[in-house]
Amino acid sequence: MSIRTIIGLSLFLPLAPVAQAQDTGVSFNLFSYEGAYFNKIFRFDADYTAKYDIPIKVPFALEIPVRRDIELIADGRPDGGLVKFTFATKAPEGRRFVENFHVANATFPIPEGSIDPMPIRLRTAAQALAHSAFPNAVKGFTNAKVISSREISVNNMRAAEVLGTYTDPVNGPMILQMVAIPHPDRAESYFVLHNISRTLVPMDGPKRLPETLGGRVLSSFTYE
Repeated sequence: MSIRTIIGLSLFLPLAPVAQAQDTGVSFNLFSYEGAYFNKIFRFDADYTAKYDIPIKVPFALEIPVRRDIELIADGRPDGGLVKFTFATKAPEGRRFVENFHVANATFPIPEGSIDPMPIRLRTAAQALAHSAFPNAVKGFTNAKVISSREISVNNMRAAEVLGTYTDPVNGPMILQMVAIPHPDRAESYFVLHNISRTLVPMDGPKRLPETLGGRVLSSFTYE
């Protein structure tokens, strides 16, 4: 995948979550929740295109976690993206941003003549995420830095992940997880951006990412 492709995917950034100013005395803690989750299944396919007039190049599905203390805000037409889900607290004084999860179209070319093209695709994608998409995503924010780049598994599919941090003037310290998910058999694929409030989601390392709301969404991602 070319650097130009990733830049094109990042035109809808920076990703400033829509939220009211945060009170640092907030008691909400995502990981302290003891209630039950249930999942809403969203399928993006020909039926979705017919209903909402949003072209879907490659069908895919997501499971969105729902819990009683979190409000789910879905946007089927985010600027430059395909779909965005925002999670916010249901505070009486107003919504407080917790996380958001974007899916955007991507193209990850399959090198001709390669017996095992996936390592090449993942390596190129990771370089583009770190050197082009991340700087574009955090433009206008402060204290931005890439903290890791690695291969991960997304629902038994190989993917490239870049993690970074930055400071949002409204929501405070943030984590940005960027994941390229090449389709195993097609160049047309998807690219995910996951913003997390470190105030409401007290991360102590990447090992907790699967426990976040966006991490749960990511783990459910599947091509159909």
